This record gives sequence, structure tokens and C-alpha cells, in this order.
Amino acid sequence: MATDKKRVTIYLHDSEKQKLDNIANDLGCSVSRLCGDVLLQSMPYLETMAQAVKLARTNPQKAAEMMQKAANVAQGDLLKEMEALK
Repeated sequence: MATDKKRVTIYLHDSEKQKLDNIANDLGCSVSRLCGDVLLQSMPYLETMAQAVKLARTNPQKAAEMMQKAANVAQGDLLKEMEALK
């Protein structure tokens, strides 16, 4: 299927690839779709972590506060998702 999306290559150990295959199979999707979905959903948290790491070089206390706030938001998001499954 033709796409205009960019491609990324990652290297995995056999055991890691097998886990991805198993998860994708259980979810009924391709490994590519699984990885793409995980990255898209994780992107806001990854961006915050990158900003905190950058900030930690000059202001470790502020970076720690940023990470704590992000963890609280992520926990709240997870709880909302769990509630939606009920």
C-alpha cells in the first residue's frame, strides 16, 4: 500500500521482535501499525522528557518539577483510559 509517510529503521534483538510480533498479533494489527500508534501516543510524554533533560543541564530543580508534573498528568491520563474500559 503506497504511503507518503516517512520510514524509520530500528534494530531489535530477536526476543524484542518476537514480543512486538506477539503483541501485534494479539491486537490484530501489523507491527508497523503497533509501533506507529505507540509512538504517536507517547510523543507528548517523550517531548516533555526531552525538554526536562535539556533543562536539567541548567536548572535541575525545575527539571525535576517538570518531570513530576508530567508523571502526574500521565497517571491521570492512564486512569481515564482505564475508566473508559469499564
